[in-house]
Amino acid sequence: MPRITYEPTEEIVVHQILEYDNKAFFEEVMRQNLAQQMSVIPSVNWIDGIAFSIWRFPETDDVIRDALDGKLHLFSVAFTRVGFQTHFPINLANQDIKVPLRNASNNPNFVALVGFLKEFKQEKGPIVAAPEG
Repeated sequence: MPRITYEPTEEIVVHQILEYDNKAFFEEVMRQNLAQQMSVIPSVNWIDGIAFSIWRFPETDDVIRDALDGKLHLFSVAFTRVGFQTHFPINLANQDIKVPLRNASNNPNFVALVGFLKEFKQEKGPIVAAPEG
């Protein structure tokens, strides 16, 4: 029988954090989904009043090396403060879409990230809001 070793992430480095209002956040998640030409509606991670989406770096040699050393790099984390609901309704390109939320509290890295996001304060500028119209 092989020996199994668990080596949890020791550090998460977030290179960009964007806090949105609810409507703008869910619209942005869908726009990113469409830009990647995915045909399914993505579910959005949710923990303790925070809905969030993560964009990772490509798996280059440096990113993989750091990950093996316990350091996880995230290109961008977008989030909004919202209570849990099964779906968040938006209208994008004249189409009604229900974006599902998924409770991700079973992931210790996500729990730690949400703890950080709850305390995060924008250094410059306001929360990004959806354009009117």
